[in-house]
Amino acid sequence: MLHRIQPQMKNQAQPNNQTQVQVKANPNGESMNQLTQMSSCTERAFTVLRNSDLFAALPELSLRKIAAMMIEKNYPAGTTLFRSGENSTGNLSLIAEGAVSISVESHEQKETVLATLAKGEIFGEMSFLDEAPHSATVKTVFATRVFILTKEDARRVLKEFPVLLNSLLVEMVRRLRQCNRKVVGISYRPMQERVASAMVGLVEDRGVRQREGGSLRVYIRNRPTQQFLAEMAGTTRESVSRTLAIWGREGWLKTEGRNFVLFEEDRLRQMAA
Repeated sequence: MLHRIQPQMKNQAQPNNQTQVQVKANPNGESMNQLTQMSSCTERAFTVLRNSDLFAALPELSLRKIAAMMIEKNYPAGTTLFRSGENSTGNLSLIAEGAVSISVESHEQKETVLATLAKGEIFGEMSFLDEAPHSATVKTVFATRVFILTKEDARRVLKEFPVLLNSLLVEMVRRLRQCNRKVVGISYRPMQERVASAMVGLVEDRGVRQREGGSLRVYIRNRPTQQFLAEMAGTTRESVSRTLAIWGREGWLKTEGRNFVLFEEDRLRQMAA
């Protein structure tokens, strides 16, 4: 696979670690170092595709063909990849590591996180399909690695493998339903229930269950900031802080290093339901 060097574009985030190979080429035009890195990149892309719900139905040879088209990029935590209203390149991005938040901003400049996407999930699909400006802002929550299909390559892939178009539409409907539930929740639910719903979302995205001393605990690795939780719940950081303090006193939740440890998952889910 060729590691394409992308020109800088206005309003577009720049990666901190895109692979760039600068070595003397052999008579065939490619050095051994280039060939090794391209092969390694394609193999990494193939592994992510194989474990993605969207692409998993395709046979191995098809996945490897798609993997060879992909561009690998790395972004530090807190990078804005694009903002709502910006023109789109039409590219599709597949998350290999890390996570991104999908958010919108009100007229009062209050940001609400509609979803958090993690490994194996895609973003940019709406603007890819309708060629309209981005409808939401996408930021990296942690250091994040993505594989990108350019608009042209993505269209070729969907033409050759039309089953992916149906999978893409199903995924978009799932996200729309999730977004509708979140909007209703933000509009009508009490604050603690909204925070509980945001925490349940984190459990489902990255929770790890462990049984210790006869009790089941859920570890939420690399806990987000209280501000990020507030944006997910459609409330203020101070409200989140008070809620977490209450749950801590009641023995539901504690902070352990960079993780949340949840002791009462069932009670939290009941509150969020």
